[in-house]
Amino acid sequence: MCQLLGVSVAQPIRLRFAWEEFARRGSSDGGNPDGWGIAYYEDRDVLLLREPRPAADSPLVRFLGIAAPYSRCIISHVRRATGGDNILANTQPFVRYLHGRAHVFAHNGYLDDPDFPAPAGALTAVGNTDSELLFAYLLSRLEPLWREIPPADVPALAVRLDILTEVAELARQFGAANFIYSDGATLFSHAHRHTVPGEAISDLPGLYVLERDTGEAGDDSPCEGISCDGGGGAQAVIATIPLDNQRWKAQSAGEIACFENGQRVNL
Repeated sequence: MCQLLGVSVAQPIRLRFAWEEFARRGSSDGGNPDGWGIAYYEDRDVLLLREPRPAADSPLVRFLGIAAPYSRCIISHVRRATGGDNILANTQPFVRYLHGRAHVFAHNGYLDDPDFPAPAGALTAVGNTDSELLFAYLLSRLEPLWREIPPADVPALAVRLDILTEVAELARQFGAANFIYSDGATLFSHAHRHTVPGEAISDLPGLYVLERDTGEAGDDSPCEGISCDGGGGAQAVIATIPLDNQRWKAQSAGEIACFENGQRVNL
């Protein structure tokens, strides 16, 4: 299955993967040989890096191990293709710009039905994956919220969450829908079920969350396989599979968790 990773922190960090571990999930032996990508938020924009090649073989991945940018919100994806060509356009995370800010989306799962609704308006897919179709449809539902407010504002979280909930419920009817999405203000993680291409959806959780507070001094090891410069305060890490034996908590199927500056936001 594809590997998702989302990070929300109170203070900017330079996140450095022990890519030998995380990229192993992007190798042929690890079962995810079809590409990798990562998006680093800086305010309303993102630095997006992605390749339709195994992460374990990438010089760019090794470069990020020493020179990643500082960010408060990071989304990463290691791909195992279940549909769509192995090209850049199909490599996640996907980024689209709406209301003057970058929206980032990464999905693990599938939509197993040609009748999934098409996105409305100009928000069409660049590639040919069901994951991008889901993202475009989500943004087409969210777009009216953003269009109705002043450029510097953000729609109320409760209203954004209502639309995400409706879209996630629909996606679960068509297959499997674990995804991480951010509009630059909030990081959302929607869990469904663990999936393996060619096999039925299992009863295992689709996403896990690690929440912690590092204090003022910070901690250079949020979890095994990850280290960082900077930071301090609240940190939240979302992953397909727990990266170590810390107190990761499984997200319930159908749950959408919301994080801002490293803290869970409860409505």
